[in-house]
Amino acid sequence: MERKTARRIISAFSIATLIFLLGLFIGESIMESKAKQILDMSEKVRLEIQDLELQQALSSYDPCGKSYLNILSAQLDEMGTKISFLEETLGKNDAQVLELKKPYTMLMIRHYLLVKQRIEKCNENYITILFFYSNKREYITESEKQGYVLGYFADKYGYEKLKVYSIDADLDLGVVKMLKEQYNITILPTTIINEKVFAGFTEKEKFEEYF
Repeated sequence: MERKTARRIISAFSIATLIFLLGLFIGESIMESKAKQILDMSEKVRLEIQDLELQQALSSYDPCGKSYLNILSAQLDEMGTKISFLEETLGKNDAQVLELKKPYTMLMIRHYLLVKQRIEKCNENYITILFFYSNKREYITESEKQGYVLGYFADKYGYEKLKVYSIDADLDLGVVKMLKEQYNITILPTTIINEKVFAGFTEKEKFEEYF
């Protein structure tokens, strides 16, 4: 009787150990697959950034061309969605994510300058928004709230009219530092609508008259 009980205990322990090891193996396989998927996506984003950079360079030769701006805007939005996914997956302060955000941010600013050029030279009318945010603990809640407010206006007025450029104010980029100095940004988040500066979180009612 004692031998049967001992065998049952050993058998149960062996099965439990096997299930545990199998679980570990499956878990590691899933993690490896997910990691590969993220790396593949990161590399794809890098290539898309290079492609978009060349497209923007070409568009400068025909600044009033009708097709360029909407195509570039759509591609920037799609790229932003992918980088947001990587942020959520790897973390907002992940080194790989931050390195991807740098060329993406430079492309956004070049796109912003292209839009400004079209307003001045091509007799076109757009609402431009520079949104400086921070993922630091003391600023992230207000920054995310402000992002939702701006998302409301983007949905309401459409991307053809409204151009929103969300810039991580903590990125170590000279152009970001220049813009912060130019607009005297000392509070985050800060929103700039057609050169009008709103420091700190701003309710959507205060934005309404500028749309």
